[in-house]
This record gives sequence, C-alpha cells and structure tokens, in this order.
Amino acid sequence: MAADPASTVRDFVAAFAVADAAAMATVLDEGVVAHITNAAGGSDCIEGRDELLGRIGSVDYGAAELTIKVTNTVEPAPGQVLAMAEVHASAPSGDKLHNFAGHLCSVEDGRITEWWMVEALPAESDRFWAAVTAG
Repeated sequence: MAADPASTVRDFVAAFAVADAAAMATVLDEGVVAHITNAAGGSDCIEGRDELLGRIGSVDYGAAELTIKVTNTVEPAPGQVLAMAEVHASAPSGDKLHNFAGHLCSVEDGRITEWWMVEALPAESDRFWAAVTAG
C-alpha cells in the first residue's frame, strides 16, 4: 500500500534537506517533471529523476547548515499536495538565508510525478547558494 501523498511529499522535503539522493530517489517517479524557481523568478523545467537529482546535486547543500521545515500541507485535489516550507541556512562565512518555499506535487502510488517549487526570495537563495558553493 502506497504512503499517503502528504507523507510522500514530507519525506521528499526531509531527504532534500539532508541532501540524501537515495532517499529522494525512492519517492520520485522515474519520469518526474519538475518546475523549479530560478534566480529571475521564473522556473526551469527538468524532466526525469536522474536529471532532477543531478540538478539538485550540482549545489553543495552540505556546505551550509540547512534546515527545511514543512509548516503546512493541504491536498487541493486527490493525489495533489501543496506543502509550505520554511528554509534556514547558515554558511561557514556567517552568511545566512531565511526563505519560504511552496511545493506543489502530484503523487501516484507513493511517488512524485510532478513537482512545482516556488521560492519567496529566489534571487536571494541563488546568491546564497552560489556563494556557499564557490566558497
């Protein structure tokens, strides 16, 4: 029996927060389509689990203390979950990030088939992670 959709999304966000690619892979459909906020406030479309995990892995999230807390979830339609999350990160340089993100996911049989991620402050997030990765 598949996990309920909200638990699947919470598991994904928790795995993302600790950069656990194996755990993320268990809840991502092989053909997942992701729409991720970019620095300009638009979104980039990434197709396929391997491509998405490669994109996530291109940022060194482990180079900062990162916490992501899902603060609320709602299910606007069967198999669809909207999760709101609060993001805190601290770099070794002392730089800090405080942001919010919405994750709208379609879930089938315990796997995310589509993911829309929208950040409140995309340019600030991009600046922070670029500095941490370069750092």
